Amino acid sequence: MTNARRGALAWAIPAALVVVVSIGISMRQGGAASDPVPKRFSGSTVILKMPSLLNTAKLPSRVSVAIVRDEAAAKFYNSPAILDSIVASWKDALAAVGADARIVSSSAIGATREARVLVVPSSPCLTVATREAIDLAGARGQGLIVTGAAGVNDAGCRQIGYGLVVALTGASRVEHLDDRPMVYVTIPYGGPLSADIPPGSRIDLNPASQMALRLADRDGIYSDYSLEPAAVSGQKLLDGAIAHSTYRSARAVYWGFGVREAVARPWNRAIVALLVRNSVAWTARLPISSLEPWPNNHRSATAFVQDVEDQFTNARYAADSLNAIGVPGTFFVISDLARRNTRLTRRLSIAGEVGSHTENHNLLGGVRRERQFQRLAVTQHDLTDILGAKISGLRPPEEQFDSATMAGWLAAGGSYIVGANDSRCASPELIPVGRDTLTLLPRTGDDDFGVLAPGQAQDTKSTAALLQSEFGWIHALGGLYALSYHSQLMSRPEHLPALAQLARAIASDTTVWVTTADGIATWWRSRSEVQTSTRMASPNRLEITVRNRGTSLVHGGVVRVNLPAPGFASTTSGGRLLPSEAGTARVMIPLLPPRSTTSVTVGLSPVSSRERRP
Repeated sequence: MTNARRGALAWAIPAALVVVVSIGISMRQGGAASDPVPKRFSGSTVILKMPSLLNTAKLPSRVSVAIVRDEAAAKFYNSPAILDSIVASWKDALAAVGADARIVSSSAIGATREARVLVVPSSPCLTVATREAIDLAGARGQGLIVTGAAGVNDAGCRQIGYGLVVALTGASRVEHLDDRPMVYVTIPYGGPLSADIPPGSRIDLNPASQMALRLADRDGIYSDYSLEPAAVSGQKLLDGAIAHSTYRSARAVYWGFGVREAVARPWNRAIVALLVRNSVAWTARLPISSLEPWPNNHRSATAFVQDVEDQFTNARYAADSLNAIGVPGTFFVISDLARRNTRLTRRLSIAGEVGSHTENHNLLGGVRRERQFQRLAVTQHDLTDILGAKISGLRPPEEQFDSATMAGWLAAGGSYIVGANDSRCASPELIPVGRDTLTLLPRTGDDDFGVLAPGQAQDTKSTAALLQSEFGWIHALGGLYALSYHSQLMSRPEHLPALAQLARAIASDTTVWVTTADGIATWWRSRSEVQTSTRMASPNRLEITVRNRGTSLVHGGVVRVNLPAPGFASTTSGGRLLPSEAGTARVMIPLLPPRSTTSVTVGLSPVSSRERRP
């Protein structure tokens, strides 16, 4: 291509954008009036069919795994083919994460002696040979993965109770899950089985004969659609779905459900694959590392997100209140109203961040693609004109968006959306859109219309308590709490004290990262470019390699490593050690320049000769 043609093209592209914006502005009134109202739907219906970009679910090295097909268990099912399908699903899942998996019958259980991990999938009836293999796993140096109603019957399929599951997990009670139209399992962040799994990730399961545990330290819980715990028949803490433990010196992982029960969607497949990898790695005593979700040793993140629409000028009350507390706010403004309130809009920007709530609050999702692109270009143009810089965030009205909305916002220069994600996790997601990616920040918990709905106690104390309860659970999951509220409701003077009370409580918790929605989206995108790997240089020395593949500086990242043996990290070079439980090392990497690699060495101190329960 000649220099003249390059110059012409360089001029033509921005000129074309100017034309698009100009046409959009000229159609602002007429176009808005003539736009057909699309059918209403939630953006969740779009997202649930889409994948999220996650780290690869591959083991750091090959692991030999034996999957036991117990002859007694085959008799439990209506057809032996059912057990064959269960066993085959595990073989496929293990092969996908890089394990060397083979199926072994219980009559040939001696062939499992050399395997590093023994898997006993959904086997209610167990032969004596399989039970002996489970008992000997620790002595053989094997790990154990056991699922479902394992061993509740003897070899003759006579009921003998939950003794094996109790012994494997340390649960104080075990029950079959009660009948549910859909079964949900939510995974909190923090345990050895959660590496690379977004905090609060939900797996959707088809109902089957699943088992629930009463256990304080659960690696996964049975929940409702909204990620809240859903115990068996309302019995307190009887909601454990996944657990890790030590059984007779063997590392053991128990799932109350099976691999093949996951609903066939991209998200479910990806999360189950990571869970399989983590279960194998932990039981096989492979050191596995990952970057923690939030920077600077924070447990969770919070953003205060206001839709500035009706009663636009009320936004200043929340902005001033949050500013006085020292908390930044994110304000998604209707840009047609912002053009009439430019001084306040700039003031909101100083108080945190301004994003778009479209130009006129008409629905986006379901509108023809060209019209959405036009409208999004217009709102970006108007807010850029007011603020002097492009904005990053969009909050679609009524959380109604589709693939055209996401592509249109990226084309307009935006980078993230706050909206519904089917409640499939409590953390940001990177959604592939064509050859680009868009960051989706989910709204978690009720917005102020739900909290202040008719019939709800609306006094300051009750409202703040309800909001703090919702925040508390998202914090426990290690996720993002994005409070969504409105200029015409919680930003009104009479409701503002509840918002202020919540903000003060969260700001006082040093384990919470309180920032703007853009700050969270930027971090999540930068974090996705960081890769970690780990190897044991010696029995008492761990080497961590951290690579930043991106073009942004990453500050305050924390690498978490599941150790192959019980012990504590005692010394380090190249990073700062953070407090951690036995069997885990946590190291903060102060700075990761773009396109750089750094190495950290961690010295380890043993706890004892016998591994204690994590």
